[in-house]
Amino acid sequence: MSDEGSDKAVLERAGAYFLSIVEASRDCIRVISPEGFVEFMNARGQALFEIEDFAGRNRSRYWPDMWPAESRASVEQALRAAMNGEAAAFRAPCPTAKGDPRWWDTTVSPILEDGRVIRVLATSRDITGEIRAETHRQLLVNELNHRVKNTLATIQSIANQSLRNAGVDLAVRAAFEGRLMAIAATHNVLTDENWSSASLRQIIDGSVTPYRDHPGQLTILGDDLMVSPKPAVVLALAFHELAINALKYGALSAAGGHVDIGWSVAGGDQLDITWTEQGGPPVRPPERRGFGSRIVELALPSELSGEVDLDYRADGLRCRIRAPLTALDRIDAFMPLS
Repeated sequence: MSDEGSDKAVLERAGAYFLSIVEASRDCIRVISPEGFVEFMNARGQALFEIEDFAGRNRSRYWPDMWPAESRASVEQALRAAMNGEAAAFRAPCPTAKGDPRWWDTTVSPILEDGRVIRVLATSRDITGEIRAETHRQLLVNELNHRVKNTLATIQSIANQSLRNAGVDLAVRAAFEGRLMAIAATHNVLTDENWSSASLRQIIDGSVTPYRDHPGQLTILGDDLMVSPKPAVVLALAFHELAINALKYGALSAAGGHVDIGWSVAGGDQLDITWTEQGGPPVRPPERRGFGSRIVELALPSELSGEVDLDYRADGLRCRIRAPLTALDRIDAFMPLS
């Protein structure tokens, strides 16, 4: 019997219609026996894997043996799942018969008859181009992150030296350096997430925790939320300014002082963040609006399309931030370098 006849015989139970679909596919399609041996591979699959003698060298081979060692565990796991009647999928590398490196997105499905698995259908799509593009993109992102970190460090060094040589007050220098550190901390969080988003908890923790004397001075409560890059930076600066203010005049300036930071989502779409100080010295409203006040009262509500209330109560400052939850996910608000 010819090779073509043997291939058709494997699939004759499925009918000519199924066979025509298999042969028309642009992916590699294999039919695997219940014992895990390859019985059939469509013509497109043989071309994709650069197999010139399927009948002589590949038919009846144990399917996991046709994959490299680093991929074999994924192949065997998917095959076991299909044998148990469940569909499975994996992504793994496998070179062609001629040694050309390739990556494959493979789905494995059981073929059932009277409720039992009689064969397994494995479909592999070549995603080598996609993997290479993602690898290249990641290399560019890593290089950009490295350069941004170096730039922030250079700015910090230049600013520190310039302000010191100019005789600028130490408090002013410290405030400027702290703002750069808040931006750098948020940058690190965004870097870990490939600049897609940052954890609200990490933003707040990185902006406030450096200014506490001991863990008991700070409580952060709330289900974590992800924040897109631009609002993440503004939030980091705002919480940094609140922390600096608390360190100078409020709860973080006293041994028994405490800051509670919490947030919740009301009605499914409204974010409510509160900053509450207690145990510090008596609070008085500021006589003038500085950079920190402008960040909190003007920049933050503008960025979040919300509102900010500052209540200078005698027993401790209270800040409430209310904004639509969608404001945290403004991917279009951040324009990466081209």
